[in-house]
Amino acid sequence: MTARLLFLALLFAASLPAQTRTGKDYAVFFYVTDFQPGIDDIRYTKTEAETLAKELTDHYGFECAFVPECKKDDIANALDAWNKKLGPADQALFFFSMHGYYDPAGDRGYLIPADGKADAEHNYFRSWFSYDDLRTYLAPCRAGHILVALDACYSGSFGIRSTKTKPTQSATTQAPDCAERIRRVMQNKGRQFITSGKTDQETPKQSTFAGEILKTLRTGYDAEGLIFIDDLTYRLQKLKSPEPEQGSFVGHNEGGDFVFARKNACAPEPDRDGDGVPDARDQCPDNWGSGPDGCSPDVPPEHDLAADLEAWRTAKAQHSEAAYREYLRRFPNGEFKEPANTALRQLEQEALIRRDDTAWAVALEKNTAEGYRKYLNDYPNGRHKTETETGIKNIEKKTATPPMPDDGLVFVSGGTFTMGCSSEQQDCSDDEKPAHKVTVSDFYIGRYEVTQKLWTDIMSNNPSNFKNCDNCPVEQVSWEDVQAFLKKLNQKYPGSNYRLPTEAEWEYAARGGGQSKGYQYAGVSSSGSLSQHANFCDKYCEYSWAEKKQNDGFENTSPVGSFKPNELGLYDMSGNVWEWCSDCYGSDYYQNSPSKDPTGPSSGSDRVLRGGSWFDYPQGCRVANRDFGAPGYRFYLIGFRLASAK
Repeated sequence: MTARLLFLALLFAASLPAQTRTGKDYAVFFYVTDFQPGIDDIRYTKTEAETLAKELTDHYGFECAFVPECKKDDIANALDAWNKKLGPADQALFFFSMHGYYDPAGDRGYLIPADGKADAEHNYFRSWFSYDDLRTYLAPCRAGHILVALDACYSGSFGIRSTKTKPTQSATTQAPDCAERIRRVMQNKGRQFITSGKTDQETPKQSTFAGEILKTLRTGYDAEGLIFIDDLTYRLQKLKSPEPEQGSFVGHNEGGDFVFARKNACAPEPDRDGDGVPDARDQCPDNWGSGPDGCSPDVPPEHDLAADLEAWRTAKAQHSEAAYREYLRRFPNGEFKEPANTALRQLEQEALIRRDDTAWAVALEKNTAEGYRKYLNDYPNGRHKTETETGIKNIEKKTATPPMPDDGLVFVSGGTFTMGCSSEQQDCSDDEKPAHKVTVSDFYIGRYEVTQKLWTDIMSNNPSNFKNCDNCPVEQVSWEDVQAFLKKLNQKYPGSNYRLPTEAEWEYAARGGGQSKGYQYAGVSSSGSLSQHANFCDKYCEYSWAEKKQNDGFENTSPVGSFKPNELGLYDMSGNVWEWCSDCYGSDYYQNSPSKDPTGPSSGSDRVLRGGSWFDYPQGCRVANRDFGAPGYRFYLIGFRLASAK
């Protein structure tokens, strides 16, 4: 299989406060999913980009543009157009998503556009877009700050790299306020890049680089809602194989930076007593004070007792938070300081109770597990915590399934079947060919994907991204994590010999074993509906999780067993989460696979993934579809199910 050079076309630029700068923030992404013959198509580029773009649009206020299925001339023309549009006060992020190549002889890297030819040995370099050309086209760009993001194999060949060991927040927070922090880095011209790997490293189909950027955008901003480039690259450093890099290119001035700011960035700090001193610096946060430390000085000798009394009577008559705060502002050490503070705290508590009760009423009206969990997230120690937890348990009981292990395994009688791109499969990839006869021996396989509850019982932790659902599949587990789990599980249940299924066992079981009826998806007849058998994303989903929920009731993963089983009574063989198999991955393995109990190539750097996920279109959920990942790769689309010998 051709080297997987995934260039995710992300697009994001922060919408910074108007008082901080006058320019605008733009982002353009270039992506290709369908390539020339001889080059693998990349199914995830568009969907990963749209997911990230939605996050950035909703929460960072971006202005976005796309250049889809771009040819070599399309890239050049689009860059020329943006060079004319952008001004010195603007920020621009250019994110590319397509195959790439590195020529060690010429020490030169390339993007492979939609019209790029496949064979480098026959001078097809001329149909590709080199990194040298990319830097040349960006050189006249008038934008004050440019960030080039490259998620691709060999992307480290783009520019001059630098190494960062810690984020720069500690330095930038020395500035007196949020706006000044932004001004200091924006006053210097910036030309920076980030890559998903080094010059000699390949990138998997499903990008860990893109996933970590998305996670950083959702959780990695500081208290003022800002993310600087060094903060982002610090988070990316945790990724290995491939290992991201950062750097700058011609035109960069020391001190320049690209800043991402959430829509509420640089908002006023909390000040619950309203005295103008933020709670973080207020030594008396619950009492209005006129001093620089938020506390009240001694009452001056000229204190007007009559005015104090009149102000108190006015505040008491109005009996509002604003009235009591006004009294305390005028008379911070007045005769009625204590009753004013007591009344103020009481009103605040009553308001909190009203908000709590309203949120509970909304959850009760929805009467869904998601609605109850939202209440718990907003009010973890709320007045209705017990009733909420009971509501979640009652709903989950309706779809509860055995969490495994022993009573969750199904016996599969061995047999012979056609593995790979058989007649009912459509739009097969090259690594599914040729279709070939395979015989498997008797074995057992999990009725359900391994749940978060079983994982937690064995490992005493829950690595999943989508928590608070015991019967949902565990995810964000690597192949190596699963080996550690299996070791502990077999120690707890001696003689069980739990393991991962082989790729051949998995496909035989997904097809229905000896009861197979030749379906394209697990258990779905030609007249059936995939939506009744699988948690997936249909063509209308557009990777908005809220829209997905309207389609099948689930924004992401679903409790195991929520959909119909296949002929063997196995659930979620199509969709929900990708499932690890024991085999090493080989793109050409089917050309020489043994016909009896194949176990994959004897060696390899990647492991097989099967079944598709809630994030995949139907094409990715076919029973013959293959994917792979490095043994240490973790993502919230990946889980597994158990198997055992007879």
